[in-house]
Amino acid sequence: MQVAKKIILILLLPLVLIGGINYLIDPDYTLRKDYIPTLVEALSNGKMVGGPMNINSRVLKKQWIDKLPFKPEVMVLGSSRTLGLSEEAFPGKTFFNASVTNCTFQDMYAFLNLFVKKQERLPETIIVCADQWLFGNAFVEKRWLNNRVDFVEMLQKTSDLSGRQFPSKWELQKEWIKELFSVRYLVRSLRQRGKTETFQICNSIADNKMMFLPSGVRLLPKDVVNASEDEMKQRATNYFYSSGDEHFNELSVLQCQLFEDFVNHLKTQKCEVILYIPPYHPDTYRLMRQSPKCKGVFMVDDYLLRIAKNYQLKVAGATNPNKLNLSAADFYDGVHLKPEVLEDIFKENQ
Repeated sequence: MQVAKKIILILLLPLVLIGGINYLIDPDYTLRKDYIPTLVEALSNGKMVGGPMNINSRVLKKQWIDKLPFKPEVMVLGSSRTLGLSEEAFPGKTFFNASVTNCTFQDMYAFLNLFVKKQERLPETIIVCADQWLFGNAFVEKRWLNNRVDFVEMLQKTSDLSGRQFPSKWELQKEWIKELFSVRYLVRSLRQRGKTETFQICNSIADNKMMFLPSGVRLLPKDVVNASEDEMKQRATNYFYSSGDEHFNELSVLQCQLFEDFVNHLKTQKCEVILYIPPYHPDTYRLMRQSPKCKGVFMVDDYLLRIAKNYQLKVAGATNPNKLNLSAADFYDGVHLKPEVLEDIFKENQ
């Protein structure tokens, strides 16, 4: 019996030590959520938040929507490609940007459900960012499971799809447990101990920090957005070689149904829908055009334009940057436009 206890202690103590260090330091803000309510309270009261790039943005936006002190007339549902879109593109309108990094259609359903429960009505105008990878089968994102309950609630209102067709929250919990006891994360935690950047509540924009504004907009540090032309081009090339999200050759039936059911619901609720088709950096676009792995990306435009016509949606953007007269200088990497360029695209559609 004593031997069994010793064996158990030998096995458990390292896990407890690794998990404890990782949880307490948590340099990438992936394990803990206790910091979020303070940020939400500040943002809801008109303050700004500055800090590190990593944040559990789905939990942040969920709690933020619940405390939102106004009823937005314009709402953005999208990924990091729309996180920089601000109210400047919609003068005279109350505005909230509900975008999150690596947004999925499930995220959009969940946030729509949260808005209905909080606001009792939907915004007059909703921008839907149709990232090309959302229509293939190569893109995998599990963090939407943070808000799975709200996704399923909205799915039941809008579609004949069943929640059983989608992963359970346990899939996300498994990822959390892996990170908690990860030796790789332990090494990062120890290296970052005492150096991890903290979130700060601010009254003005700090150019050298990631910033969240009370409108839901995220600003990136100036040195990220305004890097040299050579650096921008290198990022665009690196994106093509490092990302497999665009590696699909046909559209996913399930993903297309999720999208179409979502758009149909918005139209039945009398919302004006602006469909945003985000462009690629010219170099990234050229490399994808040359790759047989990315054929599906170029089917997305035709599909979206057909859906826009069927549902009478406004369309902003295009996969091909040449259609929008965009140059390499308009991007800060392979898939993200500079904020002022993004705003101009929407101003042109007013």
